Amino acid sequence: MVWLMLAWLVSSQATWAQDIPSERTLPDMAGAVSREELVVVSITTTRQVQATALGFDPDAALPSATRAGASRPRPQARRLEQEREIASGFIIGREGEIITNAHVVAGVDDAKIRLPDGRVFTGRVIGLDRLTDVALVKIEAHDLPVATIGDSASLASGEWVVAIGSPFGLNSSITAGVVSATSRILPGETLGLIQTDVAINPGSSGGPLFNLRGEVVGINSMVFSLTGGYMGVSFAVPIDVAMKVANELRVAGRVSRGQIGAKIQPLTPELARSFGFLPASGALVTRVAHGSPAERGGLRGGDILMGVGERTDASFAQLQQEVGAARPGQQLTFNVWRGHAMQRVALTVEEAPADLPLRTLQASVADVRLGLNLGELSAARREDLGVESGVPVLESHGAAWRAGILSDDVIVAVGDRPVRSIAEFDLALAALPNNRPVALLVLRGPLMTYMAIERPGISR
Repeated sequence: MVWLMLAWLVSSQATWAQDIPSERTLPDMAGAVSREELVVVSITTTRQVQATALGFDPDAALPSATRAGASRPRPQARRLEQEREIASGFIIGREGEIITNAHVVAGVDDAKIRLPDGRVFTGRVIGLDRLTDVALVKIEAHDLPVATIGDSASLASGEWVVAIGSPFGLNSSITAGVVSATSRILPGETLGLIQTDVAINPGSSGGPLFNLRGEVVGINSMVFSLTGGYMGVSFAVPIDVAMKVANELRVAGRVSRGQIGAKIQPLTPELARSFGFLPASGALVTRVAHGSPAERGGLRGGDILMGVGERTDASFAQLQQEVGAARPGQQLTFNVWRGHAMQRVALTVEEAPADLPLRTLQASVADVRLGLNLGELSAARREDLGVESGVPVLESHGAAWRAGILSDDVIVAVGDRPVRSIAEFDLALAALPNNRPVALLVLRGPLMTYMAIERPGISR
């Protein structure tokens, strides 16, 4: 009896051991991660925002005598604050091309790109596309390692994937999970996203999603959350879409896509039955814009778009993609379900409005002067201030603003070279090395101090 019980116990333990996954059955991610860490960058962006009435007063940090002694009115620039955010991206070009999310760089004043080797560069936005949330950024660097681009169309639900990014500023953080769905369309969106359970948090946006072969299959873009934190549902832009967008941004600085002037929504089985339409594929027209190709072609609300050309089983995403991929002037013939019968409606596609950055971080006239808009001081005004040289700051933006220079300051010298006019300022600036910060002697009230400004594109 004892012998039988021992035999049963040994047999049960063996069976139980077989049911437990061994190390060999779990994916080995070390190989995929080791090289790909070298192509992931951290992006720190800044933008100017209006301070609230309850915000910190920068003048409060100055001695009271200084504030009392300043008889001039407080400039508007003093009521601006700097907003700083951290995100991620990855290198796709050896000469410094980087992909990230459009929402990371849209409307920012400055973007600092930190490479895995510690070097920091100022990024220049080549272009962005908010519809797909893809942006192409360039830094002045050479011979960089580049990401291996995979095929997002071949992804399957349940496949292991790895994300690398800078959540909460923690560079090169690695999280892993599985693909939950390969083409998830969210309410109000038109692009099918990759849904995963990979942990994504603030700072991860724009980072790559890898498969276990070390190939980029997506750009981590957003999470679904009721709390603002990770809840197990994350979304990535398919890399096939992202690379197509990046190529258009590289060539033209924008994405050209077609439109017909009709708003549509996915067709659910319940909606299909209510319109007497048996298939559950297609798209339901909700609104037609006045004067649009859709209105001119006779399309109207309540129509069901079944497909283009000979196709009658297209999905909502496929219809969106077909219209978007059409060139302006191209004619598309839609199969439309209306009044319990199919009709064919021919429409001529027109170009959708350009999606351009709010600020492109491209060099402007002010950027040539470090972001300074300068004026001239009369001899009498110089005498009042007690200086022999100086040019007044009318507006401060970009690098100068980030360094702390404000409108109503006076630039007395560039380095050790006094400047009495804008022309002298330009000559003094041009004489300095391009790879070093610029030291400006600044007069603010009764105080005079040197302030260092980083030139755009400088690395350290």
